[in-house]
Order: sequence, then C-alpha cells, then structure tokens
Amino acid sequence: MTNKGDVVVEIPIQVHDPNPTPSDKVPIKEYFQPPTAPPPTPSLTDEIDQVFITIIKSEIDNRLRQQNNSSDEIIKIQKVPRIMFQQNKFEENYYIPREMPIGPIYAEHENSEQMQLKLKLAAQFINTSDRTCDHLLASIKMEIDTLKTCFDENLLEGFSDDKLARMLLLDGCSILQFIYSRVRDELKEFQINYGQASVIEQDLFLMANQIPFRVLEILMDSLPDDESDDDAFTDDVYIDSIDSFICMNVMKPKIFVEQYYSSFYEAKNTRPVHLLDILYLGFLYGFDYNHQNAGNSRSKKEFKEEYFRNIQDLKAVGIKLESSDSSCLSEVTFTSSVYGFRARLKIPPLIVDDSTGSKLWNLIAYEMCPDNCNSEFGVTTYLSLLHSLIDSEEDVKDLRSAHILTNHLSSDADVVKLFNEIGYNVVPDQAYRDVKHKIQTHCDRWLAIRMSQLWQNYFSNPWSFIALLVLVGIVVYFLIKFLNK
Repeated sequence: MTNKGDVVVEIPIQVHDPNPTPSDKVPIKEYFQPPTAPPPTPSLTDEIDQVFITIIKSEIDNRLRQQNNSSDEIIKIQKVPRIMFQQNKFEENYYIPREMPIGPIYAEHENSEQMQLKLKLAAQFINTSDRTCDHLLASIKMEIDTLKTCFDENLLEGFSDDKLARMLLLDGCSILQFIYSRVRDELKEFQINYGQASVIEQDLFLMANQIPFRVLEILMDSLPDDESDDDAFTDDVYIDSIDSFICMNVMKPKIFVEQYYSSFYEAKNTRPVHLLDILYLGFLYGFDYNHQNAGNSRSKKEFKEEYFRNIQDLKAVGIKLESSDSSCLSEVTFTSSVYGFRARLKIPPLIVDDSTGSKLWNLIAYEMCPDNCNSEFGVTTYLSLLHSLIDSEEDVKDLRSAHILTNHLSSDADVVKLFNEIGYNVVPDQAYRDVKHKIQTHCDRWLAIRMSQLWQNYFSNPWSFIALLVLVGIVVYFLIKFLNK
C-alpha cells in the first residue's frame, strides 16, 4: 500500500510480495527496509549467557586489534572519542547531525522528515543514473565484507549484511545527489533552503556521521561511461561535484585549494576513508602533496621556556605577521635577518564562519581516534598555535590585517571565544616548538629587537620612510647651517 507523498521508483522486484511482477511499483522507503521477522523472546538464563559470551568475545577482539594496530592503517568509522566530551560542552551542536543522519551510529535516531528527505535525494539519483535499485544494491553487496571492515565492529551489531547494504545504498545515493545539487544550486526542487543546506553540509563532515567513501565510488563506478552524451550522468560528473564541494568547505582561500582531491590521493597511492578524511587532508595540506611532510618536525633538543604570549607581544619586539605562501598547516615559519632588521612570522590562512567550529571540533576528534596511530596532529597543533597567539580582539584584528584570518562571524570577539574554547579544552601547548624557539631567540637579542622595531616603524611603510628622510634632511640642513656660522 503506497502512502500519499511516498517517492516511487521503478524496480524489477518487490521486497515484500512473494509473487513479484516486473511492472509493479514499490515505494522506495519500503525497498530500503529489509523484511523483518519478530525476534524470539529469550529466557533470563539465555540473556545472562549471552552477556557473558559477549564480554569474553569483546575482550579477545580488543586484544587482537591492539596486536594488529601497527599493521592496520585504516581509520575506522567510530563514535567520537570520550576524551572529546570531558570538557567540551557543545556535543549537541558539534557532533550530532541535525538534518541528515547517515551511517549506523545515528540510524535509529532519524525522524520521518529526515528519512523522507534522503528518500527524495536517493530517488533522484537512481532515476537519473539509468540504473535500477537492484543493480546498485548488488554492486554494494559484492563488496559488503570489505565495507564492514571500515566500521568499528561494535557499531554493526544488529545489522545483517542485507540491512547494512540497503542503508549504505540509501545514504550513498542521497549524499551524491545532495553534493551534485548543492554545487549547482539546484536544491530548491527538493524544498531545501539555503539555511537547511548549510546545516546538511556540516552534517556530512561530522566524525560519527560517516559512511565509507568506497560506497560513493561503487555507486559512481556503476554509472554509464557514455562521454559522448553531454547530458549523461557519468562518474566524472559526480567526482567534479565532490571536488567543488570539498573546496567550498575546506576553510581556505580558493587560491590554495585548486588541487583536486582525486589527484592528491592518487599521488599518495591511497583512497579516502570518508568525506571527513578528504576535508581533513585538504585542511591539513591544502591538497599540496609536495608539502605534506615539510616543516612540522619537532627538534629533540630542550628549549628554554617561551615568554611571549600573544600577537601584541610579538609586535612589541618588531615581529611582523604575514600569510604563508602555502596553505599546508606545517608551513609556519619564522625568519629574522642577522641583525634583526626584518623579523617575519608566516602562518597559513584560515576562513572562520558559522560552520568552522563544528568542522574544527570534528577534525580534532578524527585525530584523537584510538586507531589513528600515524596522526601527526597537524590540525591540533595549528589550532594550538592560534590559541597561543589570540588573547584579545586586537589580536584577531592584526591577523585579519595580515590576511591570515578571514572572519565571517559577527565580531572579532566571537573568534576569540572560539579559539579560547578549543585551546582550553583539548589542544596541547607543545606545537611548533622549533618556531617558538626561534621567536624566543629573537626576543632575547636586544639589538635584534631594536633593529626590527626600527625597520617596522620607519622602513616597512613608504610614508614612514619618506618622513624619516625628511626628518634626517632637516637635521642635516640645520647642522650644516650651524657649522657654517
């Protein structure tokens, strides 16, 4: 029985009808829900035994995973680490999806409106792909064992292979269609306004709200390859859409994100884990794979304590702020001439808007995953540096003047609050110690400070330089006139 408002898709078989006919139409909502049978009622003894077996099995599996961590480089889809909740008071805003729950973690919490939205998007993708639900579902089921390894196994309890495949099919189709329509500004046909679209964008980059990127690749690979037809929906069309979508959300000026994610992963000879993984590497390296291992080395020798606290302290000793030529987060550099004439601190740029807080918290959570053993905590250390430099609105103003920060929030005070919350809660203070050591060395050189202050006050600005020349000329003129008398 088809309810009013249900989206209908042509498929060759019915799910619930034991005698299907090819011409039948089945609501897509029913297609993505496998038939279920009422579970048997277990006895109390059976429940106790099952709990005991589950505990033993979980302990054995945990030890096996610990032994294999060194060889397993896949960062699994999992819940947000508990450490992120110890002091962070923004769980609901930053980690829980509001419009589009995807994946197994929030599958049981989505309401009818959220489900209906995904059904509309998925139906549009299937109708335009020239493929049937059975064809796409079969493609996912062929790799279901591999896809299951992308999840923390505790998340898949209660998910049969068939149920998991149908969930991934629905989520994957809806994600691809949303991204495709979003970058082309065609979401109005789904009754999605700009505000709702912005919230969905944030949902797609929540750490616990992910599905394997391989699902999207399977769906894109299933599309026809008719490049002669300009109207055909080929995999390249959706790949280009994902490229544009990541560039829209990577929190960097467009000049730094021209490199496509596909070329970046091809150069690394690896595959994306999920959408947040692409955003993470795009934010960390700017997809500039030539710089991914540069500049973030930490010296092993002991440094003395740094005494500078914020940007105003740096300005007081004649250090000038500049935006880095690269968006790679490790490209934080400090240079000073021999006599300290020109001291410059270069920092990669960052765009701050209403979605930045959510993205940054989830990128930090991604670095904190227990199985992310190879993480260099590039995002965390970058935010630590900004936290150490930002104490007041005046600091934010100086960062904006140096084109390091682009602030789309209501005020500079909101930026101060954001970075103070991040730095106070989870960010360590040992980031870029080599850079801080160079700055402290500069601060300890009295001559270097005076020379850099002289340069910044009188030579960095052409008008200041002209005024100095005029002043010197006047002094020389009166000195000569005095000597001639």
